[in-house]
This record gives sequence, structure tokens and C-alpha cells, in this order.
Amino acid sequence: MLRSMTGYGKGTDSSGDYDISVEIKSVNHRFLDLNFRMPSYLNELELKLREKIKNELSRGSITVMINLTSSQGNTAKKIDIETAKAYKQTLEELAGELGIEQKIELDTLLKFQDVFETKESKLNEITEAAIIGCFGKALTSMIGYRVKEGANILTDLEEKIIELKALVDETRSLASGSARVQYEKLLERLRSVTDVESLNRERLEQELVLISDKVDISEEVSRLFSHIDLFARTIESEKASGKILNNLAQEMHREASTISAKTNLTEISHISVRMKEIIEAVREQVQNVE
Repeated sequence: MLRSMTGYGKGTDSSGDYDISVEIKSVNHRFLDLNFRMPSYLNELELKLREKIKNELSRGSITVMINLTSSQGNTAKKIDIETAKAYKQTLEELAGELGIEQKIELDTLLKFQDVFETKESKLNEITEAAIIGCFGKALTSMIGYRVKEGANILTDLEEKIIELKALVDETRSLASGSARVQYEKLLERLRSVTDVESLNRERLEQELVLISDKVDISEEVSRLFSHIDLFARTIESEKASGKILNNLAQEMHREASTISAKTNLTEISHISVRMKEIIEAVREQVQNVE
């Protein structure tokens, strides 16, 4: 099924001591790009959470935001003396290098969050399980959002493909006799400037046929229809891929452009303009597909 790369999900819970909130946002990206925003003491969880995402998603820029707040005011801060000393020494060395004579005040040191130790600095098993549970809820919700958006994209693509097929069928019908039409036009033009009967008839016909073949678009029309058919089957498949759809859309656009460039028939030229408009809209849509 088609899945969009745009989505959002949120999960909340409480481990007793902490209120936990996990938000996951997803936007378009050529590959799977994962970004985590969470307290440093949760870093050990990142590998586990990354694997869970990789098992579910193949593309998209994913941002995971994890927040923990004390549910009962239990942050019980105390000073980390060694960290405070390190900051004081660093500031004194910096002042010396810059030639600044200024005493390092306590208020300055207290502005650094690392100076404080809190109960949040350790991750216990209960909290870890609660975070993973919240993450699972957020991931499921976000994937559901992507599936819903993917269904909307599928409906839009199906409508565009139906119109595109109709235009290609019309082009195929017009092109079926286009080579002969081009031949007759060239022959008539030649008659207007010279005595055709005095020319080598066999050689003349050979040259006109060669010229007519150059504007023959039957092969391009067949290839375009083949690409459209494969595109239609791909969007309905269980493992629809945005990358494959994008490549097919590029091929479709290439064939439509060639048809536009080769034909001398006004009707086909007008149709090819509309075909390229539809294909361009399709290309924009598949950029959103996982």
C-alpha cells in the first residue's frame, strides 16, 4: 500500500515518578534520516528505538522528541562539586587568556545545568519500560497518519492515471495514420515548388518515407503506455515504493516530451501539453510517497 512520508504521533504515560511524553514527526526525505531530541541520560535507549523505527519505515526524516518531567516534584537537586570546580577552572583560564580581570561568582556557575545532579540522571527499569511503551504508541499513531495520507495520495494518483491513459489512447489513435499524413503533406509541399513528375519517383518516395519515419511517434506512445500501466500496477501493490514510482514518472515525462518534439500534428501537440502537465503533477505527488 502507499504510505506518505508525512506523519505525526504522540504517546504519554507515567512511570510513577515521571510524566513521560514521546512525540514523533515525519517529513519527506530521500532516505531514512533519524533525529532524537531527549535528555542525555536517555542516550542508552537510542539504539533500541532506532531499530524499532528501521523495522517499520524505509524513508522519511524522522524526529523523535522525548520529555520527562517530575510528576511529584521529586527532582531533589544537589550540587556536583567536581563539575562546578571544572567550570570555575575553565572560566578562569578563559579570563586569563582574554586578559579579563574578573572574579568568578557563584551565580555564574549556577547557570550551568550540569552543575546540578537530579534523580533524573539515572534511568531505572520502570521508567525505561514506560518510555518504550510511549514510543510504541507514538510510532503506531504516526504510521497510521502516514497510511491515511497515503490513501489520499493513491486516490489522487488513480484519477490522474485514468485521465493520462485516455490521452495516450487518443494520441495512439491520431498517431496511427500520422506517418502517412506527414508523407502526403511533404509530397504536396514538394509539388508546390517543383515538377514532381520529372523527379525519380522511387528515390523520391524513399526520401519522403525516411522523413516521415522521423516524425513517427508510435514507439514512444507504446513505451509511454507501458510505463503508465506499470505505474498503475505499482501503486496498487503491497510494497509500493516511492523511488520506483518517481523513476517511472521520469520515464513517462521523457516519452511525452519526445512525442511533443517529434509530432507535427497540432492535435497531438495539444494533447502532449496536457499529458506533461498531468505527469508533472504525478511526479510532485510521488515525492511524498515512502
